[in-house]
Amino acid sequence: MANSVPDNQIDYYEPIMSIGMVAQKLNVAVQTIRLYEQEGLILPFKTASGRRLYSMHDLTRLHCIRKMIRENGLNLQGIKRIFSFIPCWEFKGGLDNDCLNCPAYYSAEGPCWSLSKKGDKCALEDCRSCKVYRLEFHCDKLKEIIFGHERPVQNKPSEKSNP
Repeated sequence: MANSVPDNQIDYYEPIMSIGMVAQKLNVAVQTIRLYEQEGLILPFKTASGRRLYSMHDLTRLHCIRKMIRENGLNLQGIKRIFSFIPCWEFKGGLDNDCLNCPAYYSAEGPCWSLSKKGDKCALEDCRSCKVYRLEFHCDKLKEIIFGHERPVQNKPSEKSNP
């Protein structure tokens, strides 16, 4: 199969870590992870018994959230606002009437995956599997995700020779 993962590698999106394990890796309390979930910043996988499981992708996102809090001085509302600016329609086939009628297009309350009402394109989709939720998440490159452009590679200035 083309999308299969070799036996010696873990699927980046496979929920394999418990909430306790994630909290330990981040050096935070379990309740902190639950708070991020309540705020809509993270979507854990829940088993039939309600146990939360997290993937490596989730861990990367949580590291970014922690960095924005500790190093950038943002609070949870600020992070939600930043995530709300991700143009989900750009990753879902472009802007169309469905997008124009979707609450995520107008709302700045939080990321599209955290909103209770969804547009027709997303209504039946599991947000954990969505392209938007699965975006490669680098804290230092959020502007590239939001504005859809990458920083140009700058050549080092050549050294001037002395006459």
